[in-house]
Formats: sequence, C-alpha cells, structure tokens
Amino acid sequence: MKFIDGKNRSVTFSKCRDEVYKRACELCILTGIDIAILITTLSGKNHSFVHPNNEIVKTQFSQQTTLPKGILESHRRVRFEHLAQQLEEVYEDIELEVQRASSLNEMRASRADNVWEVSIDELSPFEAQNVKEQLYELQDRIYSIQNEEYRLHST
Repeated sequence: MKFIDGKNRSVTFSKCRDEVYKRACELCILTGIDIAILITTLSGKNHSFVHPNNEIVKTQFSQQTTLPKGILESHRRVRFEHLAQQLEEVYEDIELEVQRASSLNEMRASRADNVWEVSIDELSPFEAQNVKEQLYELQDRIYSIQNEEYRLHST
C-alpha cells in the first residue's frame, strides 16, 4: 500500500469512506448490530457513520450497556415470520409436486402396457391421437437411423 499525495488523496478517501459506510450498513442489516464509525482526516475533518441512530449508539457507548432487544426485535421477528411462511409455502409446493409426479408415474405405468394391448376401436380420440403421434415419431427415428447407416456404408 502506498501513500497518496495531493488532490487524489481526497478523491480516494471519499471513495473508500463510501465503501466502508456501505459495508457497515450491510453488516448492520444482516446481523442486526449497532455500529458507530468515527473518522478524522489529516486536515482535521471529522466523518461518522452510525446505525441505527446517533442517540441510541451514543447512549449505549457512554453507559457501556446494551439496549433492550425491543429496538430491532420487532423487525427481526417480522422478518423471521415472513421467511418461515415462505419456507412453509416451498414445502407445500414440493409436496404437491411429489404427489403430482407420483400420479403421473402411475398413469404412465398403467398406460404403457394397456395402450398397445387395447384394440384401436376401444381407444378414446385423445389416446388414438397419442398413439398416432408416437407412431410418427417412431417412423421418423427409423428413417433417421436408416439414413445414417446408408451414409456410413456409402462412404
């Protein structure tokens, strides 16, 4: 790290100070702590950052006591309840998807055997359309395989 001279010093200080304040604010929000940052420059200017506010942190430091949890506790409780509700909704969505997957798997298993065994006349229009589409897909795959084999043998 090198010492910065002249006008660049104040610009660098301003950028670094803003970054420190930003990180301190993030730390306060993420962890719920109270924080005070005091900075004195070489020219004698004072700068400060305080969270949640000056009076609370000043009282806390001057009396060397911690404030009651009530100041930020309500915010934490509301945030916790919101996160718990979101988690519960995710669990419910997962349960619905598991049930849906189970139903689809059962339908697939029962259809896999029966569709080819049932007479075409007994199929519903929807089932007949599905069989037709599957046959076209099978035909396309067979043509692709034949074309590939033809290309390999002709070279």
